[in-house]
Amino acid sequence: MTVTWRTAALPLTVTLLVVAIDLVLGTDVALTPVLVLGPLLAAATTGWRGAALVGAVAVAIAVALGPPNEYTATTRHVISVATVLGGAMLCTLLAALREAERRARLASERARVRADLLARAGELFESGGDPLDRLDAIAALPVPALADLVVIDLIGADDRLRAAAIASADPAYEGDIRRIRDAHGVPPGSEHPVARVARSGQPLLLRRIRDEDMAGWAASAEHLALMRRIAYRTGIVVPLTARGRTIGALSLIRMRGALYSESDLDTARDLARRAGLAIDHARLGAELGETESELRTVLQALTEAVTVQGADGRVVYANEAAARLDGHASVEALLATHAAMPGERWIVRDERGAPVPAERFPAAQALAGVAEPEPLLLQILDRETGERRWRLTKASPVLGPDGRPRLTVNVTEDVTDQRQREFSQAFLAQASKLLSASLDPAETLEKIARAAVPDLADWCAVDMPDERGVLRRVATADRSPERLRIAELVLGERDAATLSVGPPEVMRTGVSQLHPVIDDALLRAAARDERQLEQLRAVGARSALSVPMVATSGVTGTITLGTIESGRRLTDDDLALAEELGRRAGIALEHSREHGERSAIAATLQAALLPPPLPSIPDLAIAARFRAAGGVDTVGGDFYDLFPVAGEPSSWLVVMGDVTGTGPAAAAITAVARYAARTASLYEREPSAVLARLNDVLVQDGERRRVCTAVCVLVEARPGAATITVACAGHPPPLRVDAAGVTEPVGTAGTLLGAFPDGSWTDTTLTLATGETLLLYTDGVTDTRGPEGRFGGRRLRAFVAGCAGRPVEEVAAALDAELLAFQRGPQRDDVALLLLQPS
Repeated sequence: MTVTWRTAALPLTVTLLVVAIDLVLGTDVALTPVLVLGPLLAAATTGWRGAALVGAVAVAIAVALGPPNEYTATTRHVISVATVLGGAMLCTLLAALREAERRARLASERARVRADLLARAGELFESGGDPLDRLDAIAALPVPALADLVVIDLIGADDRLRAAAIASADPAYEGDIRRIRDAHGVPPGSEHPVARVARSGQPLLLRRIRDEDMAGWAASAEHLALMRRIAYRTGIVVPLTARGRTIGALSLIRMRGALYSESDLDTARDLARRAGLAIDHARLGAELGETESELRTVLQALTEAVTVQGADGRVVYANEAAARLDGHASVEALLATHAAMPGERWIVRDERGAPVPAERFPAAQALAGVAEPEPLLLQILDRETGERRWRLTKASPVLGPDGRPRLTVNVTEDVTDQRQREFSQAFLAQASKLLSASLDPAETLEKIARAAVPDLADWCAVDMPDERGVLRRVATADRSPERLRIAELVLGERDAATLSVGPPEVMRTGVSQLHPVIDDALLRAAARDERQLEQLRAVGARSALSVPMVATSGVTGTITLGTIESGRRLTDDDLALAEELGRRAGIALEHSREHGERSAIAATLQAALLPPPLPSIPDLAIAARFRAAGGVDTVGGDFYDLFPVAGEPSSWLVVMGDVTGTGPAAAAITAVARYAARTASLYEREPSAVLARLNDVLVQDGERRRVCTAVCVLVEARPGAATITVACAGHPPPLRVDAAGVTEPVGTAGTLLGAFPDGSWTDTTLTLATGETLLLYTDGVTDTRGPEGRFGGRRLRAFVAGCAGRPVEEVAAALDAELLAFQRGPQRDDVALLLLQPS
């Protein structure tokens, strides 16, 4: 029993009344023991929890009444408190025993109601007759013992829920409910409890039905008014299920009395399970008569082959499709053979090409007691014609009364067309993957041959003309490697104009050839001489085809396929597939050749654009590092160069630059910039003048015009020092590092080269002493990406400051190593750096 302040109000009021009387009487009379009346009354009205609550309050008050009665902590006070405490505990115990007895009675009553309900249901379902005709009797079973209103909804052929039966303790409501449900039904997708249970197949306990719940379920205003008039209080909706599917729902509603509990839900579930089975069996019985007459018609109309075997393995039934599939003139002819397995005419293999023993057939497994044999995909090869068909065979056992297989029903479907499509798609996808995996022409040729064996043919040869036009075998694949050593299968070492069949003819005409059957006349036409003719006869080829490898430049070679030990006859479908392979192979081979040529050109161009070896300059130490971003076919970008000033052996010009972009276009500008700077040095010695000449060259090249940054340095070396003159064109200024590690940029920012016809560039002159270093670098150094972002100018200055006084070769190596250690991910830009130091 739930305890609330409302239910405990009367016992608490009595307790407080005793306190008030005690306080009025003062010290003359102590009514503390009388406080036990409160717990006693609570035990009688609220249960053990209420008795405990009021008892705790009474004990607390008994303790608190000590001072007003002037006997706190006296024997009398202790006895009074003990009396109240003992009485409260006794009342709580008595209330608990009383409540346990009440629950036991309620459980016993529920068990009795449940047993009676299920017993009556069993009698009803076992009494014979059609349960569909007695749905009203089924609905009336729980009324009134378990429900005041019961509705049975069944799922119709249109998936809508319709009230099939209604029973009520008050028959006056039945007509209204049926009328509304017949008019509206229950939409399957709605939030009505019946729809939810039908969708989920799970029971629903509506412990307390509220007005807003009914408003959400109502199909109309009239429906809502009816539910409010009936006054739904609590409800249960359970699914009617059979054979793992939901066929309807059973709804139980109470308008008065106790709320439904989990125990009531279990009872409703049991009733719904039995009712669902009975209703489903009745439906099946009605459908069986109709289905049986239709079954034979359907079996004969099926395109799949259907056979039935007895326990001894003999065929006792077959449809027309089964007779046709096995090559018989009629069903009677098939039944006369008594055989269920393919005869000697057929070679039977599984999808991997392995022989299939009789015990692997699904029919044999079904008769051996396997409940659900795995379907088996078979290759069926006709020994007479070489035709290959694909069949998917399945079997299901039919058990006798003893539980042993009495029959097996076999369904065999010809899936040749579907299998051919799947094979073609998978074969071409795999072939394309193989062909695209390498850009090496020799490896591509080998992959062309390997792509076809053994899935498409037993052997494959790829032939291409050499530089003299002689057709040569360049790749071969064979199911039997030993065969490659004993026979040149089609092509001999002779000019392509000699043979009229096979690869030479296909190479000349570009027209494919298909030879479904290879006879002796064809072998003679293909053989170079008697010796090769005997070799071809010994091989025993059954079928062959040749297709051209076609690229944008025309026919580049041929692919020849043949079947031998598989015994299969190549078909037009195989020819179409081989022609597609030839087209893809020709394009792949052309791409691999073009890639090789482009790679060679790019490598040559890259080598030409790489910085030249550093010259040996008296009184000056030089070190440099260069790392290009990308592979060998990525050219262009950063550059540097060192060359002497014309007529001044002790004066040198150093140029470092960065052309925007990558690829051949950027590489062309890089070459122009390098050699234009060298040419300008023949006429100018000042860095600013050299940059001006270089800008004139870049601006005039309108079609290939690109922006370029550069720094030009004039170095005049002498023992112990060097005079340095610097001019910058949008390039990071060089860093001067003195012997103490102090760094400073050198030079003034100037106009980007190639951006404008006119620009401004300023020379800055300084003297480098022994131990001082000048660092030139491109933005690839500072833009190197690491876990903390860019390497940046601050980190660069700090690093070179720490290398002050060290030889330039050590500094260059250390800085390059630091950049590589800092870098995360692929290199994004070229990196160039150059160090100068007087010696």
